[in-house]
Amino acid sequence: MELLKLNLTEFRKIAKFVYERTGIDLPESKVTLLSNRLRKRLRELKLDSFDAYYALLCDTARCEEELPHFLSAVTTNETYFFRNESLWKFFRSEWIPEIVERKKASKMIRIWSAASSSGEEAYTTVMCLREDLPNFSTWNIRVIASDISQRVLDRAKLGEFNDYSVSKMPEALRKKWFVTTGDKHVLKGELRKLVSFRFHNLRDPFPDANFDLVFLRNVLMYFDTPMKLKVLETVTRALVPGGKLIVGDVNPLRNTPELNAALELDYCGSNVYEKPGLKTAAVGGAVKG
Repeated sequence: MELLKLNLTEFRKIAKFVYERTGIDLPESKVTLLSNRLRKRLRELKLDSFDAYYALLCDTARCEEELPHFLSAVTTNETYFFRNESLWKFFRSEWIPEIVERKKASKMIRIWSAASSSGEEAYTTVMCLREDLPNFSTWNIRVIASDISQRVLDRAKLGEFNDYSVSKMPEALRKKWFVTTGDKHVLKGELRKLVSFRFHNLRDPFPDANFDLVFLRNVLMYFDTPMKLKVLETVTRALVPGGKLIVGDVNPLRNTPELNAALELDYCGSNVYEKPGLKTAAVGGAVKG
């Protein structure tokens, strides 16, 4: 029996719905991928066509219940602990010493893991802080992980991961911070309590934002240029002066003229940007913020 596949008319309607809800731009080359992912929802809901599914999405009374499943289906959530080794080397050997010096008076650190998926990035962050931050217990740390999929966020809160998620991390850290049973690895509560999870759409301003660091990795590639500009504005406003933005290996900020023209951040290298405006003064050969 031939598998049900979206025709172009159906694809365009659903892709328009995705864009209006999330800002994610789905090109027509993704028609097979979207068909495969939504076909599972049709089976679950006992629907016989993509048009019937689209009608459900457009039904205000029924949409809110289905929307989390829909968003999980159309977004990519693959990630793992310590993804991109060079990034975490920068975070541990450069960013942490810098923030320790800059925040030695207030001892407050605020970090945002944007589009955090199932939480591996945010939990890697607090694991590194727990390992490397001097006098850890004296610091006030707030790490917020956000995503547009509530189902993904609910899973992330559990702190339960499979073999793949922990396969690239140092074995000593895995043994230290996880309780492992078979192929299930549960993060210890000491680290889980350091991360707060929040539903957030990147096209919208982030409330009460004053972050020292924002992770925005492997996200911008899914947006068209107008949406990229909105997201860039959101994360720029969310940073404190001197705060850093870390983007993924695919970095459209450097090769898209419209983004370069709008960019209010200074490039620091290795896909790291800094928000200008931090007042510094040399005192006895040291720089204080």
